[in-house]
Amino acid sequence: MKKFAVIFVMAAVFGFGETWTGKLVDASCRATTEGTDSFTASCAVTGETHLFALELPGAKVLNLDAAGNEKAANALKNTQKTDLRATVTGSLDGKFLKVESIEIQ
Repeated sequence: MKKFAVIFVMAAVFGFGETWTGKLVDASCRATTEGTDSFTASCAVTGETHLFALELPGAKVLNLDAAGNEKAANALKNTQKTDLRATVTGSLDGKFLKVESIEIQ
């Protein structure tokens, strides 16, 4: 029975995706201002943002997949902030995050 419990716990741990924490930005804006010093301030998310990206420390940016964009938009409905940090759980597929969950901080 103990062996079964260990296997179950290991399966649960490996079933979860990776976690990233960073600044949530407007991916469309970010793409047009890449390489400039002003994109962070000018690419804050708004109620009109439809494509989101997560800016990680070191200026690495990962775009959210379609499901992630929808989850981010829904999460934004519950906040009035524009300078948003988020924790995203999912898996990396190239430069895209396949989002399982997103938590706005």
